[in-house]
Amino acid sequence: MRSIRTRLEAACATLACGAVMALVAPLASLGCSHALSAPLPSAGTDDAHPRRGGTLHLASGNDITTLDPAGPGYGLSVQPLILLFDGLVDFDRQGQVIPVLAQSWEIEDSARTYRYHLRQGVQMHDGRELTAQDVKRSVERALHPTTPSLSSSFYAGIVGYGAYTQGKAEHLAGVTVLGRYDVVFQLSEPDPAFLSMMAVATMKPVCVSGGDRYVDTWMPCGAGPFKLEPGGWVRGTSLRLVRHDAYFRPGLPYLDAVEWQFGVTTMAQRFRFEQGELDLWLNPTGADPGRFAADARWKGLSVSLAQNIVWGEAMNTRMAPFDNIEVRRAVAAAINRNEAAMLQPANIAPMTQLLPRDTPGYEPDFPGQRYDEAAALEHMRKAGYPFDAATGKGGWPSPVVYTVTYPNFPSSWAEVLQQQLARIGIRLQLRLVTQNAYLAITQRAGSSAMHPQGDGTDYPDPSAFFEPLFTTAAIAPEGTSNTAYYSNPRYDDLVARARHEPDEAVRRALYHEANVLLCDEAPWAFSYGQHDYVMRQPYVRNFAMHPVWPFDVRDVWLDPPSATLPGPLGARPQ
Repeated sequence: MRSIRTRLEAACATLACGAVMALVAPLASLGCSHALSAPLPSAGTDDAHPRRGGTLHLASGNDITTLDPAGPGYGLSVQPLILLFDGLVDFDRQGQVIPVLAQSWEIEDSARTYRYHLRQGVQMHDGRELTAQDVKRSVERALHPTTPSLSSSFYAGIVGYGAYTQGKAEHLAGVTVLGRYDVVFQLSEPDPAFLSMMAVATMKPVCVSGGDRYVDTWMPCGAGPFKLEPGGWVRGTSLRLVRHDAYFRPGLPYLDAVEWQFGVTTMAQRFRFEQGELDLWLNPTGADPGRFAADARWKGLSVSLAQNIVWGEAMNTRMAPFDNIEVRRAVAAAINRNEAAMLQPANIAPMTQLLPRDTPGYEPDFPGQRYDEAAALEHMRKAGYPFDAATGKGGWPSPVVYTVTYPNFPSSWAEVLQQQLARIGIRLQLRLVTQNAYLAITQRAGSSAMHPQGDGTDYPDPSAFFEPLFTTAAIAPEGTSNTAYYSNPRYDDLVARARHEPDEAVRRALYHEANVLLCDEAPWAFSYGQHDYVMRQPYVRNFAMHPVWPFDVRDVWLDPPSATLPGPLGARPQ
């Protein structure tokens, strides 16, 4: 049973604070409605010059799953990964590919050959110089069949990928080292998206200490602007990264350190933010965004990031009742997605198709999956499980276990979803678990019949969504990203042809056809799209929307009014 505090926090997250206080006045001391504190001041003006120093303080209700770019990184893990590891290329704030560890490249043979020229003198966290051999070793480590990478299938076009991932070859034939600073990737077919894919965390070089095989206990070491402080990672509790003083970009990073606290409730985050204990506040919920927006003192201190995250109800197509396509169609038609947006209007929008709004290839007029309760009941009848809404009789005879993490938006939405599906005779039994337990359960064959799944873009291209979530090649007994275990040869063919099609109009048409197939066969019932919404303190400078990375603070600097910032627990050093 939830504690009184937890129940109050859940209420505050979904109702206007005034309404909550009217219902639970005796519990007012636990906090929901009070005058907002004024934002902490900044020392400079808008044209102040960047300066070094300070620790950026962040918090999350979740935990990170890995600090290894080759590991099964989800959600929050991306934030520290992009600080710890640089890739050969990256994306700027306009989504364009820019050189990072590679100073230049050539694309040859109709996008079958990619030749990268590394910067000379790049020091990794262990003091060693980055070489082309480090790149090859890191790529083979990431794509090795024993590595639980969620994006390995992105790189199936590299020559020799099949033999290497099946254990038939010791090395990846399509990755060649030419001298100390040049590395070449040879593809079996043209792939216009491959340059962008080299910015994905999976391809980021790791230090020699990472070895040539993934090991879960390895402490991260790369070439990024920050490195792990000794003893700085307490799993499930906190993480502290400190500046990599030998970083190849002169003067960067500006921050001395970035520090996370994990397992912090949304209400606690709000109070810590107001008190100056947090510098950025990711995704305030319920009435809070409106309350801050209405306060003139906080005007201009929020940032809405790109909507590049899709969420849906993943249904295991190999487990009953979702091995029946009509049941899956029933679920897709029974969901009123507008109710999801009502729960958290600041950063949630109804979603009826795979591609989020700010992803290349998004079709604003695509019909997708639509809410139609009568149609949902008809699909249940066709499936052989008719349901009488008047008597509540019929439908699927057993409860369906729905695995979800808590506390977060998916768990709040799960309670609404439970009510919606009950109206067509599907009775969900909510199974609340930790983030790590959720990943272990949902990514293992036969362990979860239904669960929410979200995915953000790894690189700005439709293939980043179509391939890892629904292709047969993405299915694995452990660590799969295709948690619906959906397999359709026609879909696989469409996506494969689109991947290698140089004509953009033809490519878009192929992805459109694949999208139609997904919406009809419904391995997911698409629910909502998400864009991160961030509140910042006035002294946090140069934080802006990034089209790919959800929370990019690599170029952030702090401009506090003094060497310390006040707080109820005493001044904290900057």
